[in-house]
Amino acid sequence: MNKLINKIITWFVIILTGLIPLFFLPFTSDFYDFNKNILLFFSVLLLLILWSIKIIVTKEVKLRRMVFDLPILAIAVAFILSTIFSAPNKLETLWLPNGTGTIIALTLLYFIISNNLKKSDQSKALNSFVFSSFLLSLISIYQFIGLGETFIDDSNFFAFLKSKSWTPAGGLIPLTTFLTVSLVFALGRIYAKWKANREILSLPFYLLTSLSLIAGIVISLLQIFSYGVKPLFLPFSTGWAIVVESFKNGKIFLLGVGPKSFLDAFSRFRPLNYNLTSLWSIRFGDSSNFYLHLLSTVGILGLAAWIWLVLKTIKKRPLSFLHYPIFAIFLIFLFLPNNFLLLFALYLLIALAANNLPGKKYEEKSRILPWAIFIPTILIVIGALYLTGRTYAADVYFKRSLNNISQNEGTKAYNNQAKAISLNPYNDVYRISYSQTNLLLADALASNQNISDQDRQSLTTLIQQSISEAKIAVSLNKNKITNWENLANIYRQLINFAQGADQWTITTLRQAINLEPTNPELKLNLGGAYYALGNYDEAVHWFQQAIDDKPNFANGYYNLSAAYKEKGYFEKAHEMMQVTLNLIHTSSTDYQKARDELEELAKKLPAEETTPSAETQTTTETKTENLLNKPKALPSPVIEPSIGLPEEELAPEINLAPEATP
Repeated sequence: MNKLINKIITWFVIILTGLIPLFFLPFTSDFYDFNKNILLFFSVLLLLILWSIKIIVTKEVKLRRMVFDLPILAIAVAFILSTIFSAPNKLETLWLPNGTGTIIALTLLYFIISNNLKKSDQSKALNSFVFSSFLLSLISIYQFIGLGETFIDDSNFFAFLKSKSWTPAGGLIPLTTFLTVSLVFALGRIYAKWKANREILSLPFYLLTSLSLIAGIVISLLQIFSYGVKPLFLPFSTGWAIVVESFKNGKIFLLGVGPKSFLDAFSRFRPLNYNLTSLWSIRFGDSSNFYLHLLSTVGILGLAAWIWLVLKTIKKRPLSFLHYPIFAIFLIFLFLPNNFLLLFALYLLIALAANNLPGKKYEEKSRILPWAIFIPTILIVIGALYLTGRTYAADVYFKRSLNNISQNEGTKAYNNQAKAISLNPYNDVYRISYSQTNLLLADALASNQNISDQDRQSLTTLIQQSISEAKIAVSLNKNKITNWENLANIYRQLINFAQGADQWTITTLRQAINLEPTNPELKLNLGGAYYALGNYDEAVHWFQQAIDDKPNFANGYYNLSAAYKEKGYFEKAHEMMQVTLNLIHTSSTDYQKARDELEELAKKLPAEETTPSAETQTTTETKTENLLNKPKALPSPVIEPSIGLPEEELAPEINLAPEATP
């Protein structure tokens, strides 16, 4: 029985090793990392059950003390402490890829492999690892030469497979880095064989795989640098500035802002000079590289634990061919953010490398101890399997709702989002989408010519739900800027529906600015809200704040010109429109628009005021090109009389606990 269990565990690990890089399912909102992560969870939980049964069968507890055990545990402890004391949405870190749940699962996988996989079975797991990378490279070649485009129809459910850059790895960067690590391993294996007996032809699979991996890497790099699919990364200087600013807070210095919460740190601490880069309007969920990301999210404790693992790996002798791909991963993390496949490969290779190193064995025979381990393990595993299943089912329903929205099936989208929230009430993304769906349905109902009393009641219910779900999203993560933006947008859309929504729009936007004080777009939006309400003095103030944060913000000057025009300050309006024109490229469609408005404003100036010549403007250096949009008017239609909602339903101060049902 013991041998059978060992064999099952061994083959489970071998299959998992080859399956995760290739695994994806098109039934969730994230086809790739989310599904790989859930597969990892289920697999580790099942392996824990098998290990527990093995302990019961043998009536003894056997553990090996390996050289990497303490650093691996330290990393997991740092993530757990950061989750408990820093993460605003603690449960969210458990299911998102590369979060605390992923680290815990990989830590358990490390101990399962290092304590159950025999050295004789190690080569099978490594072959599975290399074979999966070999298949990934073949798929990349297949896609690049256009066979996917040939055999798949646009209307097909699998139309996403037509893209030349498609890969089961989930993206060109994860693919390239994973293939690179696999290539380093394959070449290391070939070199070790040659060094042992000057013979490499006995490894034909590794030779063929190496050639395929090189082709896959070249194709991926070609697409990244030559075919317009270059990924965007946070500039290193910005990532470092965020770390420096965040470390002025003692709590953040020690434990970071929490796993999967880098967006919070980015919003709060992004430097002003970031607004002068071409990426200024983009928010990043990952730092510039993995080490800066660790510093920001799990603090100095997390980085120290990671450096401990790096030093242990480098210093440990003798080195084997397994160490080279591990070193490659550590090196890649110096230049790129984390990705799931690299993290999985690292823990797998470290666990297999530990098997090749001497370790201390601990054995304890007992009738009670095995059961003391087995019973809690089974209870924890059953609970974890249940929660993981609910999380996955929720995302399946959420994906269906996204499909419904794309097909204009509002009622089905509404129902599927409600099911997703009932299964996973702690996901703020679901709440935001549900709030927007309620608002869209309310807007559609309000567009009817004749609104009956029943329609008004339905409209009131939809508006209440829209506000409630947006507020719950905020309560789940009060530090997340996108949650506050969504709530502000909901209030703004309700200005002509519900009494008091105008003031709550202002209040919520101010709170968003507190969370992201150097974002000129937020200040532009607040100025736009004041403009729409006819408060041009405040509009001027916030438009000025926006261009103070971003001196080359063409749309900021354009809006400021509009506000001055409404106040009757035509000289100022003309001046701001001149600056706007100088900031727009002459080839832009907005250039003539701004030029026409400048000429109109010039007509309102005193006789001695003149418009700069076209030659002066066209020779002015263009600093940026922005779309010009005046402040939005208040939403329509207008409901008369306005729907009166209780004050506590409109107020953005959040004291609600997450609800189990929508």
